[in-house]
This record gives sequence, C-alpha cells and structure tokens, in this order.
Amino acid sequence: MTPSQLKTAWLAKWRRMLDDDVYRMDNPEAHRTVCRWESRDMLAADVINQMEKFEMDEQADAAYWHAVEELATLAEGYLFGGHYDVVSRERSVCIGRIMANTYYSATSPSAGGFDGKVYGNKHDLHLLFRNSNEQWPIKGLLLTAPSGELHDLVQTAQVINGRVYPVVSDADTYRALVDCAQVALEDHDFESYQKARPLLVSARFIKCSACLDRFERREDCPTCAGSGFVAKAGNQPISPA
Repeated sequence: MTPSQLKTAWLAKWRRMLDDDVYRMDNPEAHRTVCRWESRDMLAADVINQMEKFEMDEQADAAYWHAVEELATLAEGYLFGGHYDVVSRERSVCIGRIMANTYYSATSPSAGGFDGKVYGNKHDLHLLFRNSNEQWPIKGLLLTAPSGELHDLVQTAQVINGRVYPVVSDADTYRALVDCAQVALEDHDFESYQKARPLLVSARFIKCSACLDRFERREDCPTCAGSGFVAKAGNQPISPA
C-alpha cells in the first residue's frame, strides 16, 4: 500500500468512527476519545500532519458537544456503574440491589456472594440470574419478571472514576451543578464537563423540556415554575428500603 493509499484508507476508517451516531449518543466521552486516539496514531505514523490532526480533533470535539447538548433533555435510562434498588411496583418492596451491574437479592441471597449480572447494551439489556439462568429484560429503568411483574430501578448512587457518589436529590445542589456544567459547556472545558455529566444524568432532576433552562423563558415557564428543571418522570420513585 502506498503512503497515499494508506492515508485514504485510514481517513476513511476515522470518518466511519466519527459518523457512528449510535456510539456517539450512547457514550459521547468514549466516542470523542477513540476518534482522538485514531488521529494521534495517524500523526505518530506520519500519515497526517499536525494541522490535519488539529482539524480532525476539532470535528471530534464538535460531535461531542452536539451529543451532550441533545442528551441534556433526555432521560438517560440505565447507567452502567450505577447503584439501584430493585423495587416491586405492585408491592412497593425492595427485592434486591444492583451495584455496578451486579445483582444482590434481598429476599433469597445465594451463598456465592451475588445473585445475577446485568448484560447487554442500552438497546438490549437484561438481568441474568445466577442460579436459575432466567433473563429479565430492562427497558429504561423498568425491569420485567417472566410473570409480568414490574420492578422499578431506583438509582441511589453512581460510580465515577472509581468513586461512589450518591445521586443528587437536592434541588439547590442540582441547580449549582447545572450552573457549573453550563460554564464548562460554554467554555468547551471537556475535563470539567466530563466530571459533571455523570452527576447530572444520574440526578433526580432533568432539564425542563419546555423552557430548556433558558433565562429569558424559564422565569414564566409553567412547567418548571421558573427553576429550569423538573423532577424525573415517575419511573424513579423513592425507594422504600
């Protein structure tokens, strides 16, 4: 392969990675990182020059900021690394807990230390029980037993960079977090926003879809009463445990 052919093929590979919208929306941070790794390797191999790398990295950054702005008004659903109480919707009883994708039963724990694992991706997720091999599908934050009984996954904490953080449930704390994240977003400060985003998406609140937390619109917004955010939908009840 000639140097020209190598460059053409490698740029096509990088473009496919950049244009992978499913991966970008599922994990914006990882999508940005792998695109930048690819341009770094191309520069190291003398396939592109420093200016070309700069322009490619700018495109990867723009794709990231576009994704997180879209995701800001969407409920994230199940988060890998999250801690959840599994609560029977009918009986309002906590039957177990999921901690970093591992399930621990509160009603009939096994001697092996854990009772199940969460497998799959955001589009095909299920809880596989260790002893029975039963698979219960997870849609959003709803777990369904084979009997049809519904269980809410009530998030209590999120693992971020190896540390466990409780979910933000206080409105004033959430407001302060949103304001800090907004500054990072406007400044395109990736490092700061990357730290704030998991706390935002795991919080008990979400940006108001009516006013979008815009100053000129939120003051008179009847949906959020001027706060710029609302409590997440009823699929996140308070755990009875």
